[in-house]
Amino acid sequence: MKKSLQLMSHYFDAEELLNLLSRLIQINSENPLTTEENIARYIQKTLYDNGIEAQLSWVEAGRPNVIAKIKGNRPGPTLLFNGHLDVVPAGDGWSIDPFSGILQDNKIFGRGAADMKSGLAAMIYSALILKRLGNPFSGELILFFNVDEEMENRGMKHFIQQNIDADYAIISEPTDMNICIAHKGVGRYRVRTKGTSQHASNVTMNDNAINKMANVIHALNKLNLNIQNKIDPILGRGSLTVTKIKGGTAPNVVPDFCEIEIDRRVLQGDTKDSVSNELKEVLNEVSQLHQINIDLEEYLFLPATTISRNHLFVKNMEKVIESFLEEKPKITVFDATCEAPFLSVDKGIPTIIFGPGSLKQAHIVDEYVETEQVIQAAQVFIRVALEILN
Repeated sequence: MKKSLQLMSHYFDAEELLNLLSRLIQINSENPLTTEENIARYIQKTLYDNGIEAQLSWVEAGRPNVIAKIKGNRPGPTLLFNGHLDVVPAGDGWSIDPFSGILQDNKIFGRGAADMKSGLAAMIYSALILKRLGNPFSGELILFFNVDEEMENRGMKHFIQQNIDADYAIISEPTDMNICIAHKGVGRYRVRTKGTSQHASNVTMNDNAINKMANVIHALNKLNLNIQNKIDPILGRGSLTVTKIKGGTAPNVVPDFCEIEIDRRVLQGDTKDSVSNELKEVLNEVSQLHQINIDLEEYLFLPATTISRNHLFVKNMEKVIESFLEEKPKITVFDATCEAPFLSVDKGIPTIIFGPGSLKQAHIVDEYVETEQVIQAAQVFIRVALEILN
């Protein structure tokens, strides 16, 4: 390992890494525009040009996951590097082109710079360097980059059906170079009410879909207060938030339709059924009290995930980062939700969330990542692979 680290400085080119990140940002992969194919093919070609075979695993038309397996020079464990290809829509209000990938003041700007194309670039580049070093490790390194993380996790749902396993996994979400050992789970739901359209100047019946939904929202706000009374010692409080609402067709027409979306953050011990039943109970009470029909659609549930602070994987990761950066990394909780439950819960793989960039930069205008963190992250990934796979 010592010899490999000495050689690493010969092959490692920070400018090459940052150019790779800029190019990834320049390839628009906004979701829900389902445009991940272009970035998937670019990554596949980049790996192929550097002697690494990569496969496209098609989730649906235009949406392939990328999978590459790099075998070490002797038998041993398997380490999986994971990240997502999609980004949220850029939206308006940027002071620069959101797909420029421009470098300014030691920062790279653009949609996905922090969340999470910097993590992708660091993982991809670490694999290129390990290949140039002659794969000086045991076992196998798997690169797995999935589509549709920002919406419904179709890429991960496809992946867990495949016969691919690992002993350890790292997800390179933006953690400010801290080691995240847990995050809250999430449930997503749509609730709909119906009414009867008529001219607003002559309302002859009280059948307004938005008024009905107001009763639902009031009850959900009360449920949220109850949810927040439960505190997890690691993850804190759960929550229920109404995040979207739409309804009606014109200002002078009584609305015959209203729909809301709910974001439900869940803790350890919360299950898909327990959270669903809690919500159904409240909606049934509203339905009976106000004599209205309410339709519920459940379209996503990810459980909370944790790995022990004392797990050997966490200890090794901590040791590698401390020896390289000469300071102890924080061991903390990831505030957002990511693909970790698919790996840790569904696949049983010990999983850490670690990467360059700040979550505060995710999903905002003029998103950026500090170049120093990107360079550090790539070097950490190389060192972690050499440590874990030996």
